[in-house]
Amino acid sequence: MKKHTGDSYDGKARKYAEAVDTKPWNAHYERPAVISLLPSLKNTKVLDAGCGSGWYAEYLLDQGATVVAFDFNSDFVGLTRSRIGGRAKVLQADLAEPLNFANDAEFDLVVCPLVMHYLKDWQPALREFHRVLKPHGVLVFSTHHPFQDWQYFRKDDYFAVDLLEDEWDIGKVSFYRRPLTAMSYDLESTNFVIERILEPQPTEDFKRVNPKGYERHMKHPLFLVIRARKQQRT
Repeated sequence: MKKHTGDSYDGKARKYAEAVDTKPWNAHYERPAVISLLPSLKNTKVLDAGCGSGWYAEYLLDQGATVVAFDFNSDFVGLTRSRIGGRAKVLQADLAEPLNFANDAEFDLVVCPLVMHYLKDWQPALREFHRVLKPHGVLVFSTHHPFQDWQYFRKDDYFAVDLLEDEWDIGKVSFYRRPLTAMSYDLESTNFVIERILEPQPTEDFKRVNPKGYERHMKHPLFLVIRARKQQRT
């Protein structure tokens, strides 16, 4: 299996960007959950890891943060640059490789929204997050809920790391599913301590836009959000 499935968005990024700001699964479900776990952003330096079309970069800037954003997909990089103008540095980079543009202990916060499930191995990325965070810096990320994908794709082994392919409205997208045990192990192994695990439920705005989806995800979680803090290596 390859290191990541970032090429799933080749030729699809702009179509994805056209809808993602208003799709209830993002606007009224994942984003409110992530925001609820963020620390105070004013006068902080934030790494937006996997910036997509730039919604989080814009939000972080509007809250008073200094932002460096990057994505694997060149179209997403261009979309984010267009969205935020010159307010932040936006780069093309591969999360499965060293983040050579970032200095040690440069950032107060790393935000990684709906990206980690595209990586086969989490530890290289988590080690880089640990390196670039200041002492006791914070990582907040969202990912697919492991039980949801295990149940939906009817996999035999919950504890396996599986490469999955799904048909979305933008076309076929591939990603990896892993158990919660593997997620927590990778965080611990890279010297992060989990402060909060959130299995979010959709907001009332989601109910207004998509009542059927709201009812489903009030009972069946789709996403998982984790806040973890950098610990010093011993």
